Amino acid sequence: MPKLSRACEPCLMPNYHQEYGPIRRRRSQQPPAPDDHGPPPEPPPRPERPRRRRVTRRRRSVWGWVVALFALLLAAPFGLPYALQFYFGDAVFPGVSIQGELVTGRSGDVIGADLSQRYAAFLRQPLTLVYAGQAWQPSLSDLGLQFDPTDLARQAVDAGRQGDPITRLRDLWVLYRHGLDITPTVVVDQRILQDYLVHIAPSIERAPQDAALSIAAAKVVGTPSTPGVQLLVDATANDVLLAIQGLQPRTMTIRTRTLAPLVGDTALVQAQSRAVDLLRSPIELVRGDQRWVWPAEKLAELLRVEAKGGKLEVMVDKNLLDQAVEGLAQVVDTGTAEPRLRFGAGQVRIVQEGAPGWHLKQDATATAISTLLMRSQPTTRTLALPVEQLTPKITKDTLGGLGIKELIGEGKSSFSGSAQYRMTNIQAGAARMDGVLIAPGEEFSFNTQLGEVTPANGFVEGYAIIGNRTQLEWGGGVCQDSTTVFRAAFWAGLPITERHAHAFYISWYDQFALGPQGDGQGMDASIYTGVNDLKFVNDTGNWLLMQTDVDDVNQVLAVRLYGTKPNREVRLEGPTITNEVRAPSEPVYLEDASLPAGSVHQSDTARDGRDITVDRVITRGGAEVSRDSFFTRFRAWPNIFVRGTGN
Repeated sequence: MPKLSRACEPCLMPNYHQEYGPIRRRRSQQPPAPDDHGPPPEPPPRPERPRRRRVTRRRRSVWGWVVALFALLLAAPFGLPYALQFYFGDAVFPGVSIQGELVTGRSGDVIGADLSQRYAAFLRQPLTLVYAGQAWQPSLSDLGLQFDPTDLARQAVDAGRQGDPITRLRDLWVLYRHGLDITPTVVVDQRILQDYLVHIAPSIERAPQDAALSIAAAKVVGTPSTPGVQLLVDATANDVLLAIQGLQPRTMTIRTRTLAPLVGDTALVQAQSRAVDLLRSPIELVRGDQRWVWPAEKLAELLRVEAKGGKLEVMVDKNLLDQAVEGLAQVVDTGTAEPRLRFGAGQVRIVQEGAPGWHLKQDATATAISTLLMRSQPTTRTLALPVEQLTPKITKDTLGGLGIKELIGEGKSSFSGSAQYRMTNIQAGAARMDGVLIAPGEEFSFNTQLGEVTPANGFVEGYAIIGNRTQLEWGGGVCQDSTTVFRAAFWAGLPITERHAHAFYISWYDQFALGPQGDGQGMDASIYTGVNDLKFVNDTGNWLLMQTDVDDVNQVLAVRLYGTKPNREVRLEGPTITNEVRAPSEPVYLEDASLPAGSVHQSDTARDGRDITVDRVITRGGAEVSRDSFFTRFRAWPNIFVRGTGN
């Protein structure tokens, strides 16, 4: 059978589906069989879809390189600051200077060392404050200032290195275009600075002194005014801040202002002229035939000078005038017009008839003297004293109604060993107190009853405590009488309205001091005519009779108060002694022109000081109704010598 050729196969069996079916596709994927009779068949055409994919990948690769290059170009500037920082290390970037001096390329340590050397003088002594020859050299810490060169170096190194990349680029641009000059910074604590200025203020400030006028011993002495000085803290603090800006040592004058006095010299001249005019003539006080002259020295004691509205006003000191008038009353008043009495054997009798007396109207007298004193006259100014006449009220017929029937209080004291002048004055003072009547409700004044301490009343000169030493005085020793009267009033339970202790301890007053409780301290009473008085009030509701007895043999003075004993008991508690002080070891010398030059005598012996309190307790039916404390302060007293300086 013949072999069919491939050329006749289509003619024999034509089939479209087989040509393009699965067999055809499988054949197309197999390699062709070798055929020696003809050329190999052509490869099938490449599909269109794979060709389009290769073009898209090529385009994408190109755009990737473009984007990467563009991103690199954009990112390059942001890396510049870090590249420069890597290149310069810890050295300063170009364009940086400190106070005009370039520091490019230097490290922080080098810059810090240079700055410390540059400002070394400022760091040691930044400022010298001066005023009126005085100088202060405070340190930085004294002024509350802080300046650190290393911090300044750190700022230079940090320039262009701080913040995010954009901030760094901007800072580098500024350095490139304009440069950066770093100004040193000084940190100031205003509170410390002001505190320092306030601390030195007392060395500078001075209060203004008003013009002053003093009047004493008939002399008018004026003191001119002086302006004051005030440190201006805020203004000086501002000057300090300006002075330290150059960071170089400076000398600066402290700012102050002048304070004008309120009272100037013009007011002083006017007041001085007025005071001299007021003291030009004395004042004469008249009561009947008696006259008392107050000289310029006495009048000067009554004046005071007061600043008012920028002026100096010369006026009368009312308190001082009242005291002076009270002292005047003690010599003008007769004390009492009543008769002198004596109590004995349970009965009272008249031993000296009463006589008309005088009583000074003190308020009216003070007003009249003040008016006269402020009226300057070229001659003596005269004042008739306003007085009222006293007439006796007690007669023999009225003795029985006085209520004087028993002893209600007694005081004793010893004057053993006293000099003759003391005994004379003690007896004279006791005589002035003996047989005196005190009306119900009346305030008894020892000085008024004592009267003038003159020879006419039996007194002599003797030593008494005057001021800071013992010296001769009329009536020296009469305090023995006032001390004994005080004790009698104390034990009678009478209200004591004025009492003064001696300046220093006197041992002879200890005996009988505590009455029935024996001897002790703190029961004395010092008086000085016109100044210190002893006063008490008769609160018994009946008349009181004061009676004195002087025992020359035993040298004991007794003062007794007779009347009607109130329903009360008196008890003494104490004395309580505190605050004991030893006497000064160094003696005191006083000059006395009345004694011959070179003569020296001791007027006082050294005594210890102490405080003493005595309580008087008044009870009624066993219950306490009142308690009074009597305080005494004895000063520590040195040995005092009087040295003559006279011819």
